[in-house]
Amino acid sequence: MFIDEPLLTFGEKKQHVDPKMGLLAYGPCLLPNRRVISSSIRLGIIGSKDTINLTQLWVEKCQNEIPGKSGDSLLFPSFPGFTRVFGSELRIQEECIEVITQNEINKILRIIDFNRRVKVAANLFIEKLSNLRVREPRPHVVICALPQEIVDACGTKRDRITRGRIKLTKKERKILEIIRKHREMGQTTLFPLDESFLELTYGTSDLRRLIKAKAMSIGIPTQLVKPKTLTVDSKDKTIQDVATRAWNLSVALYYKAEGYPWKLTEMETGTCYVGISFYKEINKNVRTSIAQVFTHTGEGLVLRGGRAIQDEITRTPHLTQTNAFNLMCDVIDLYKKQMHSLPSRIVVHKSSRFWSDELSGFREAAKEIDFLDFVAIENRGIRFMRRYGKYPPLRGTVIQIGEGDYILFTKGYIPYYRTYPGLRVPTPLEIIEHYGDSPMSVICKEILALTKMNWNSADFCIREPITLAYSREVGKILAYVPEEVIPRPEYRFYM
Repeated sequence: MFIDEPLLTFGEKKQHVDPKMGLLAYGPCLLPNRRVISSSIRLGIIGSKDTINLTQLWVEKCQNEIPGKSGDSLLFPSFPGFTRVFGSELRIQEECIEVITQNEINKILRIIDFNRRVKVAANLFIEKLSNLRVREPRPHVVICALPQEIVDACGTKRDRITRGRIKLTKKERKILEIIRKHREMGQTTLFPLDESFLELTYGTSDLRRLIKAKAMSIGIPTQLVKPKTLTVDSKDKTIQDVATRAWNLSVALYYKAEGYPWKLTEMETGTCYVGISFYKEINKNVRTSIAQVFTHTGEGLVLRGGRAIQDEITRTPHLTQTNAFNLMCDVIDLYKKQMHSLPSRIVVHKSSRFWSDELSGFREAAKEIDFLDFVAIENRGIRFMRRYGKYPPLRGTVIQIGEGDYILFTKGYIPYYRTYPGLRVPTPLEIIEHYGDSPMSVICKEILALTKMNWNSADFCIREPITLAYSREVGKILAYVPEEVIPRPEYRFYM
């Protein structure tokens, strides 16, 4: 089975398959009952004198055309300028610039303990962000331009391995990384493993997560950037070309300012898409559920659910019937507040198999909803090769490998590009369970469409549906929100 590339809707209800070309030709869409974004998007900046200067130069550059990477105008199109694309202007408010002094940076660098250093750095940004809350007019988005010294001192957990009480050899770190990847694919170890050790192999610290968690109470969305992201003449081959960075950052800023770049064309009105996953609480060996809710238009909302219980054999987390019931009730209430009506259909994507208690709780809570679909999606590392040709299978290819078990290629050869825009053999998603009445063709079509709803960039698609794509990172942000505090539901505070 093959699924055609899902269409996106842009301004004046015009359609296109590619986010960049759709925005360029038609501009962003306007959702019913949503305000028109103002003629200028007000930006605040928090950073050192150097990173503030970089940000100002970057914003100025984004007002004009930036040539694309030579070689392929479809894959790497020029960025025509923010106003040309979105019909509004990026404007930095001079009164909303907060300077991090060299003295403040030096105080952070002198802190020996890594975890404390990260917390102090995060608190410094939050203190500066709090100052902007009382400025009038308030900025729509604040760019946190991280000084390079902060990136170097707080951006890696290497200290915990080489300087702390835990010292790992290169071989041990490699083994932990392999185990972590296997765990993500659903493979387990012969003997129980303390999950906390897997955190040692992560390449980033909790600085971003702490800032995002603490910023929710202030109510101003943030965009964290490193100096190399803002450097126009960078020769670093690990970062994207300048035009692609301009596309991605501009889409993210527009969405965080409450604009809607595009929406899905063929999604049925009244459908509520829910991603159920789990995260580990800070300093606790327990997991909590999280629901990422998306309307048929693509608007994203986040809910924190109840505690999970863990399967003794597979070590996978699950919800009790009561917690599943409560979480689904919260999902329906949140959808109703946002859309002013009950959903006519609910589709649940889960990152592990469903327990019978979970299904019972979900169904009881959604008994007034006419149509329900429960879909379990996993990644076990299965790969397929084409017998002829140099390219991998087409994006949208569906292969049945067993009873109720399907493979869906969300990455692969893209006919629109006439190539495969990737470096490695793509790993498809595996649909291992489906409970509901919708045909598998509909389930796969929706999953494929939801891979195009990442408003954190202007990429053609991502690998996973947006319902599950960023659940790990969203969960780690929620882990820093105190249990007694209700987190903000708007997805833009987690991006």
